[in-house]
Amino acid sequence: MERSSKRQKITHGGRSDAAASNSADPVSIRRNRAAFLHSISRSISPPEVLRSGPHTPLINVPEGESIVAKPDHENNMGPKPPSQPLHSHGDLSNEVSKVKSTGSSQISKAMPKVVPSPFSLTSIRDLSASQNKDTVSLHDIIGNPLIKEAWIFNFCFDIDWMMNYFDVDVRDLVKVKVVHGSWRKEDGNRIGIEDACRRWPNVEAIAAYLPDQFGTHHSKMFVLFTHDDLAQVVIHTANMLNKDWSNMTQAIWQSPLLPKLHENSDCAIGRYGSGSRFKYDFMVYLNAYGSKTKALRGQLDQYDFSAVRGALVSSVPSRMKDPSQTSLIGGDEKLWGYPGLCRVLRAIKPSPTPTFTKPTPHPHLVCQVSSIATLPMTWISRFFTAIFNQDNKTPSGSLDHVSIIYPTPSNVALSLDGYASGGPIHTKAQSAAHLKQISSLRNTLSQWTEGPSTGHRAERHEAAPHIKTYVQYRERPTAQNPAPDIDWALLTSANLSTQAWGAYREKEKEVVVQSFEIGVLVWPELFSDDFDDLMPTAPDHIDDKSTNATTPGQRSSRAIIHMVPVFGQNTPSPSSSSPPLAESHTPDKAPNANTTIVGLRIPYDLPLTRYGPTELPWSPQASYETRDRHGRRWPRDFS
Repeated sequence: MERSSKRQKITHGGRSDAAASNSADPVSIRRNRAAFLHSISRSISPPEVLRSGPHTPLINVPEGESIVAKPDHENNMGPKPPSQPLHSHGDLSNEVSKVKSTGSSQISKAMPKVVPSPFSLTSIRDLSASQNKDTVSLHDIIGNPLIKEAWIFNFCFDIDWMMNYFDVDVRDLVKVKVVHGSWRKEDGNRIGIEDACRRWPNVEAIAAYLPDQFGTHHSKMFVLFTHDDLAQVVIHTANMLNKDWSNMTQAIWQSPLLPKLHENSDCAIGRYGSGSRFKYDFMVYLNAYGSKTKALRGQLDQYDFSAVRGALVSSVPSRMKDPSQTSLIGGDEKLWGYPGLCRVLRAIKPSPTPTFTKPTPHPHLVCQVSSIATLPMTWISRFFTAIFNQDNKTPSGSLDHVSIIYPTPSNVALSLDGYASGGPIHTKAQSAAHLKQISSLRNTLSQWTEGPSTGHRAERHEAAPHIKTYVQYRERPTAQNPAPDIDWALLTSANLSTQAWGAYREKEKEVVVQSFEIGVLVWPELFSDDFDDLMPTAPDHIDDKSTNATTPGQRSSRAIIHMVPVFGQNTPSPSSSSPPLAESHTPDKAPNANTTIVGLRIPYDLPLTRYGPTELPWSPQASYETRDRHGRRWPRDFS
């Protein structure tokens, strides 16, 4: 792949002179330039939403095809990065948004506070601007000219393509660390990465060690440092490939911009969801890479994570004791995979549920993944039982309250890129064992398709899913109540596999995790105004420098908090809740400033569309003669 041409520098002499000019105080040059750019692009109060998606013109639909098609972009390099970031880097943090008064003071007092979704979708190249509202592009993340160092963790890389998304004036100067899992010298992916690094002297490849041949380095994350002493952590679901950032559904979580710690800052480690606990867990995760991330840990130790809201849920190659024999609240062992997820779920407290005349419904878990491994039903039962048993509501082995969203062959064929988007979407549907697993899961399987409720459409049914989300709703989404409130939500790199979440070994009484994975869990209480007043929870293991952590405390009972699904945008309506707020409170406790509505951007339509009795999951190992929207068959037209 050819390097894109660079803009002519003011100094002369090409790259060598550019490097020489770097000695002439580049920090002040970049700061002055960025300050000027920020001043001319700053929004006027009241601020508007600045992310508007790619400016792709609408595409005329060819006539005479049984499936409406858009032009084939298989060989297209994707949207060309703009010469400047789409918005200032400071706009990336999610701010709490309060509803402004539009009438009398009585109306103002009755209006709840609304909070934008902590998760965002990525922009889709071939969808309209209205379908890309509040989305984030790769250039939004790494296009800031003040970035001085970037650590990029991922599974697959196209280095030359990736570097084009850094600002044109600094892409040869930014220190880039590429962390991948191809540690064997003969691995083709490693050879390709190292070859690209020779073309980019400022890019260094770091191979994470994987002790198990079936494990992968599947974590997807940026850690960014800027010249103005800020840092940011971005956790997402996309490989560093053009295909993943063009027409596939992906999502990201971004930390606020993190300042450096003040002298004599309090080092207490708080409860799950707090910034101090997130930092602690993040540093423990990075420590699993050994000396290869020592420099990164040293830098992050200087930064203040107090503004972060979310719990880190991660996996590293490891062995753990039987979770039933290990305390899920305290204990001196760090837990990874599904034991780690269960520990967080056990520690967090559900938001107060209003009292209704009807019985409290059973929560419903929707798992939306891009890969389903060949799994024994004993593992599937153990995994979901472990998650639900935090509420002690689900009988062991029951899948009645679980839905798994995974596309059918028809869903893939109708997607923007047709069958070409199906390569990274994996399950097997050939052998008797595979078909038996599908039969066992059939009642849980739902399609990636347009839903029946026009008011609850995510506008992503045409963008094939590479995203992974696990969302627990207060009850099963139905036609009568398509968007129930949400108990918790996890955005992660982890699909449904034993490598990612851990396999239980009966003989050894242990759980074995084989892969690196990373995700962020959120829940309503994180966005309470009094969350900072909650007493912190002691970490799994505290070293001699962290002996001032305290014990769990109680939550204020005054705040009423709802997390609700939002579609097509990140910010919920003040009236969003299920059941409606008017039904959730007695007249003397109507919605007011103590009520908070937190949005969660949903990538799929609700209610879900179940598989038909003969439908099977998409499998890239199968052959499909039905032509996709571009008139191609799989795999015969992709040789």
